[in-house]
Amino acid sequence: MSHPTLEDVAARAGVSRALVSLVMRGSPKVGKERREAVLEAARELGYRPNVMARSLAAGRTGMVGLLADLHDPACAALHDGMAEAAARRSVRLLLVGGGGRPARERAALHQLLDLRPDGVLLANPRSSASDIERAAGTCPLAVVGRSPRSARLDGVTGDDAAAVELAVSHLAALGHRDIACLSLSPRPPASLRNAYAAAMRDAGLGDRPIARDLLAPPAPEDGGRAGAWRPSEPFSAAVAIGDATGAGALAALGRTGLRVPGDVSLVVVGDPPGAAAIGVTTVAPPPRELGRAAMELLLDRIGGERPEEGRRITVPPLVVGRPSTAPPA
Repeated sequence: MSHPTLEDVAARAGVSRALVSLVMRGSPKVGKERREAVLEAARELGYRPNVMARSLAAGRTGMVGLLADLHDPACAALHDGMAEAAARRSVRLLLVGGGGRPARERAALHQLLDLRPDGVLLANPRSSASDIERAAGTCPLAVVGRSPRSARLDGVTGDDAAAVELAVSHLAALGHRDIACLSLSPRPPASLRNAYAAAMRDAGLGDRPIARDLLAPPAPEDGGRAGAWRPSEPFSAAVAIGDATGAGALAALGRTGLRVPGDVSLVVVGDPPGAAAIGVTTVAPPPRELGRAAMELLLDRIGGERPEEGRRITVPPLVVGRPSTAPPA
């Protein structure tokens, strides 16, 4: 089935091809009556402008690619922020799924680059730094959720250390004095450990090590019973670092019979899937804002409005208070 052409529209409207071209480009040189006649003919025929042909003539596609893990619940909000920023500057956004694995993501990135987009956004990429650097040599590129090392790349991230401090401050303001910090990692980054210690000192609560015993598997001497957990120190509130830790903390607290927030208040530094549905307080940068900032950086670079050095933006975290936190019993 052939697509209607400019010539078809011109014949239907009884005007020249050149005049149809002027109308499709939005030229002010065409009178209202003839413009409406051309647009009506285009609607009747189902004519749509050939964006790719127009792009070749202009030297740009007017399209930006987004490579993201479509299984990540935060992807939708990231996309919304990017789409809003793109629409304000009349840019189309093409979303491609990376699958969450380096090899699949690399293949998807190559397919996206084959379409010759004006730029590419990578959301929480799993690809190696060298793969991302090579892609940046093909077209302008910005990264969300990871701080790139290359001066050719723009990057937008959250501030995990600030989020930990904000979480502790939120619980302290509710009146909690025994606040544990939980992490699945055997050794969380020094920046997060230092942020937790600093927030505890600022709240006048002293130092306390980051705990893993809540999330560790049941000890053999407990017969493998899932509920056999004995914390090294009692606490009335906990800050869980990361989505996986937050999910693990909720499961472990449930197995032990501790009520949230009746016995323990819980804040997750991150935004795990289902947090809103089950009422978990979170501290994280708004994904929509991360997406908007990344798109604006990329479009500035595409438009030549930015110097060659990569720019870094940190989006501050926000506390979203939900029923998992309350004053101590």
